[in-house]
Amino acid sequence: MRTALRSCVATVALAGAMLVPAAGAAFAAPAAAGQSASAPAPAPASDNSRYEGEPVYIGEGLVAVLRNRAEGPEAWIREVGPQWKPGDTYMVRVVTKLDRTLPHDRAKGLDLELTKAASARPVLVVTAADGSATSYPLPAGEAGTDCRVGPVGQEMGAGMKAELYLSELGPKVLLFEAGDGGRGFAQLDRTHPSLPESAGIIARIVNPSSARPVFEWKTQGGNDTVGRVAFPAFPKGCRPSYAFTDDKPVTKPTTPSPASTPAPVKPQTAGQTSIVPKGPVAAGAELPAKAAADTVDTATMTAGAALIAAFGALAASVVLRRRHATRD
Repeated sequence: MRTALRSCVATVALAGAMLVPAAGAAFAAPAAAGQSASAPAPAPASDNSRYEGEPVYIGEGLVAVLRNRAEGPEAWIREVGPQWKPGDTYMVRVVTKLDRTLPHDRAKGLDLELTKAASARPVLVVTAADGSATSYPLPAGEAGTDCRVGPVGQEMGAGMKAELYLSELGPKVLLFEAGDGGRGFAQLDRTHPSLPESAGIIARIVNPSSARPVFEWKTQGGNDTVGRVAFPAFPKGCRPSYAFTDDKPVTKPTTPSPASTPAPVKPQTAGQTSIVPKGPVAAGAELPAKAAADTVDTATMTAGAALIAAFGALAASVVLRRRHATRD
């Protein structure tokens, strides 16, 4: 009897030991996987050769990094602070970049223009708020074909102004706002032809990849009309670096009626399946929440069944022992 009792007690202890680790392991696996996935990867070695050049201080805490290599003439305008001196680092925040496709911009009250951009010896001209201009020659390079048209100025109202450009890369618009020396507000091009709705105004390039792109804007609410102006034509002998797409008609923006508004998409529940990888889980992977719950339930049920069976065996042994005692 004592042997049977010891066996039952051992079985109960074993079932209890199985119950706790089984559930703990099921929860620990996703946690360990999450820690593995969040471990930062080693950063690649930096290479600044693409941005190195001849730095010159142009005032207002700005440096122009002048380059004229395979990419053509470039003037990278970087913010370095008023205490900058030759020899100090200039690999800091970029304010704007001038090149053959965008030779004109403004920053911190300075008017910046890359002149003679198509020649072998371009020059950066910086004009201060008082009208004084300073020239900074770029290193000599190879002459290129000037297929750029612009800037073509366009008043938009509400203190906004646009400059339109056209080059072999497509149409481009620079938006400026009044004050702060004509600070740049945004830039539109073929890949980003429209301002987001959060901008508070409408400004977009319609048909940006066509032969006849159009700039549209609306800076005031109410019944104010949408302004439109066509971009200049490509210069003779110049071709774009992309294939023209079919033009779409230019239409006024309309508010969709309730009947034409698409119904919200409901999340799909039927027919969806979760695939749980078989075998050891790869490092960095996370089990789906349902799979983890199923794992816990299965382990708990298995250990619970063993515990119930153990208690049943223990009760049976006690009853049997009492019967023998009664007979004796």
